Amino acid sequence: MQGDRAIIVIPVFNEELNIRRVVEEIQAGRIDADIVVVNDGSTDATCEILKSLPVIAVSHPINLGYGATVQTGLRFAVRQGYSRVILMDGDGQHVPSEIPKLLEKLDEGADIVIGSRLLGSDGGYRIPLLRRIGITFFSSLAGMLGGTRIMDVTSGFQAMRRPVAEFLAEEYPVDFPDAEVIISLGLKKFRIAEVATCFRMREHGTSMYSSPARALYYPFKSLLASFVVLLRLVRLKR
Repeated sequence: MQGDRAIIVIPVFNEELNIRRVVEEIQAGRIDADIVVVNDGSTDATCEILKSLPVIAVSHPINLGYGATVQTGLRFAVRQGYSRVILMDGDGQHVPSEIPKLLEKLDEGADIVIGSRLLGSDGGYRIPLLRRIGITFFSSLAGMLGGTRIMDVTSGFQAMRRPVAEFLAEEYPVDFPDAEVIISLGLKKFRIAEVATCFRMREHGTSMYSSPARALYYPFKSLLASFVVLLRLVRLKR
């Protein structure tokens, strides 16, 4: 058991050009947290690079997708007894020096804190138009179905308390989680907060949203899945 210790969960897939920098930035910031990197069946040199970094490396034998990779990290954190979990991407877009902002909100009483690209602006990150439209739509959907108004529901930069990690370790959606997670947490009455954080543009590699086909598929799938989650949770309340 890790007492009141925190752990940073980083899901990665083919991030050989980014993951070392991310880990080194976390170390440079002297953040008091362990690091687990979940390698989702990468086909590049990510696995080899992880062996040389001061992290706990967990690997999927094949690519299972973002949601399954996050869930693996959350399950590891819960099994090891961590009381706080920070979730961030391994592509360099999330800035490690912003983590204290998330943890401060946890200390103020939130159960989960979302690092937002839409509260304030640092001028360094631009969300593509289709992505911004999707974020706005799903933020409204999460407010309507889950009762929680969060502007940036698709942000993967988060910090959470153990009860939230325990819930999501079992309930995290496998594919395109985003609004589904916020809706589920809202229905479960977890206290959700949002704080402005700096983001950076990806310098190396390719985002999962760069394909026009995936960008069009994303809203339709997420809309359907969000209603499925709502129906499932309403059934559980009965």
